Amino acid sequence: MELLKKELERRRLNQTSLLLPPQPVEPGDAAEAIPAGFRLPPVDGTAASGQRKHPGSDLKKQVVRKQDNVPLLPSTSTIHGDGSFPRNSTVTSEMAAGAQRREQPRRGTGQKDAAFAAPQQSLQEALSLLGSDDWEKKEKGLCIIKQLAESHSEVLLCRLREICLAVTSEVTSLRSKLSCSAIVTLGELFALLRKDMDSEVDEVAPVLLHMVWNSPEFVQKAACQALGIMVEKVTPARAMTVLMDKGVKSRYVQVRKCAAELLLSLVQRIGVTKLAGTARAETLAHVAGTLAQDCHQDTRHYGQEMVKMLLNNPKLKKLLEQSLSTHDLEVILTRIKKKGMENQKAERPSVKNLAKKGSDGSKKPQATLPSSNRVESTSDGRLLHRAKVQVTLPRAVEEMKPLQKLYHLLEAKEFQIRMEGVALLLELCKTRPQLISTNITQIFDYFDLRLCDTHKRVRQKALDVLAEIIGLLEDALSPVIIRLVEGITKNLNSKDPGVRAAAVRALEGSIAHLDKVSLMKELSNQRRQLSGEALLVVTECITVLVEWVYARSPEVVERYALPVLWSFLENKALPVRSASVRTVATKLALALYEVMGTKLKKCAASKPPRVQENLSKLLGC
Repeated sequence: MELLKKELERRRLNQTSLLLPPQPVEPGDAAEAIPAGFRLPPVDGTAASGQRKHPGSDLKKQVVRKQDNVPLLPSTSTIHGDGSFPRNSTVTSEMAAGAQRREQPRRGTGQKDAAFAAPQQSLQEALSLLGSDDWEKKEKGLCIIKQLAESHSEVLLCRLREICLAVTSEVTSLRSKLSCSAIVTLGELFALLRKDMDSEVDEVAPVLLHMVWNSPEFVQKAACQALGIMVEKVTPARAMTVLMDKGVKSRYVQVRKCAAELLLSLVQRIGVTKLAGTARAETLAHVAGTLAQDCHQDTRHYGQEMVKMLLNNPKLKKLLEQSLSTHDLEVILTRIKKKGMENQKAERPSVKNLAKKGSDGSKKPQATLPSSNRVESTSDGRLLHRAKVQVTLPRAVEEMKPLQKLYHLLEAKEFQIRMEGVALLLELCKTRPQLISTNITQIFDYFDLRLCDTHKRVRQKALDVLAEIIGLLEDALSPVIIRLVEGITKNLNSKDPGVRAAAVRALEGSIAHLDKVSLMKELSNQRRQLSGEALLVVTECITVLVEWVYARSPEVVERYALPVLWSFLENKALPVRSASVRTVATKLALALYEVMGTKLKKCAASKPPRVQENLSKLLGC
């Protein structure tokens, strides 16, 4: 029994020594320093001359100060000075929290370290995550690919095609957050891999261009930024080719605008001298001329800037003249010149220049004074206040209010509000036609977008309103006739019967109320880009215009209507084509023969034999 008691007492002493560090004792109390049994301090908190000081407060300070360096202790009770045993020890909980903080890794650190340590395994894991159905796992896979591109780009180059296809497939995801992450990842790949991404441009760029119009605003912004990085980092020739093939030919305004801006930056970067000696020079001249006549104001600006640059090179200037008709080129040059004059008028002399011109340098220049406080001096020395600005400015602001409201409605995101904007335009045409006629160019910059709106109800409403506007404004629409005809003809092949019927009504209204000579020119130019039912409808309209235009301007008919007939007759299979095509071609041939007579056969004599043969069959002679 004595051995058992001694063993229990020894264990208790060992346990107590873990909690209480050794404290110095006074020499006179050496006998009491090692008692036979462990005794608690007095309840009143006082210590006799032969007792140690209670170390509870000192121990807490040491643990709090050094908790990150103290090992985790077992959850034992701490003895307070009053002899009580608390349920939860503050010292133990703080030390446990410190140990838990040391054991918990930082977020993302382990994943990044794993990518650094085993890049091949990380790449395989990323591709597996991208193949899952969970969008959060897909996003994690995209994060791993971005980390690998930063640290181990050589690993990605071995499977670049597979990686780009996996990432590009997530760009069109219906979850916009995942789509934006995939677009950002592609931008990172372009930025880090640079010209190694040349082989993937043809696959990636069309998808990014598609997201420029068919996505939320923040996704559109990310797509434009990724395309900008692509243009900057990959080979310029590869970027230029894909923009001319996939971007500027898009039917969507936002895509053409983005592609035109990027293409202009490439032309400025490469230089017209170097571009003149490449195989893309002819295509570039045609694209620049097309963009300079686009329905959107910003796209036209980028196209006109390119045309200005191309005109500085003799070879490119010649190609530009070959790809555009004389009328179109004259219109583009007139717009460029007009814009230059407007920019010069918008510039104002600086305050410094006005101060130098003043006779007394100590006086404040008149240009620095507010418009309401400017004065004029008369011959007798009196000062007169200028009241002109105060009288005209409120009236001008008042006139612009309905136009600002119109622009806001036409650019709205909700299709119902855009339809309200189209209705407001019709109301303004009826109530304030002079205001609309004066600002018709600026108004069509916004209204053109609704003629090719993604929502069919808005498009049909815009075409119906356009048919009424043509009858109300008539010749006031002459400055925008190119864009007007383009907006109508693009809807003639619509799959929606309501949209197609509205386009036909607008075209019939154009024939009835607009200048027929200008209309024939634009219809002939637009015919080159049409096919199917739209081509036949436009040809019938040209046939209707032949008699009226030939009586006033025969050269216009010979230049714009005859090429339409030759395009039909050059087809070897014309005699056995569908009845509708043959009927349209026959009507045009008979209309031209009626006004030109034998001159039509003389013009056909310079054409290939099959053209003369088909013409004889159509005329029946």
